[in-house]
Amino acid sequence: MRMVWLASLLIGGLSAAATASDGETLLAECSEFVDFTRTGRLPADSAGASYCLGLVNGVMGTNTIYRARDRQPALFCPPDERITNARAAKLVVDYLRSHPRARHQDPVSVVVFAFRAAFPCADGEGS
Repeated sequence: MRMVWLASLLIGGLSAAATASDGETLLAECSEFVDFTRTGRLPADSAGASYCLGLVNGVMGTNTIYRARDRQPALFCPPDERITNARAAKLVVDYLRSHPRARHQDPVSVVVFAFRAAFPCADGEGS
């Protein structure tokens, strides 16, 4: 069941990604938000930062649901303290900068992989 749901999430992410079509676009969009946290300014015509935030929040929320269910292993295992939007976006930016091949993947997968790299699960805790 979990794999069916994850597959539909990834496929849905591909078709629903009105803004970010791949990791390269996601890198630009999440970079906009990271820059905003430093400067307090966004480009006037920008929707990218909002898309990035929605995506990282959606993936984090999905993982929270997985962690709350006994039979669903987590996709990644963040620490108990709250992960801020700024930190989540920066994790995605850092992941894409250090994994250039991921820039050709769909945005949902990129976010999951970035969070898995940043927050690996202990043996038996995650998938």
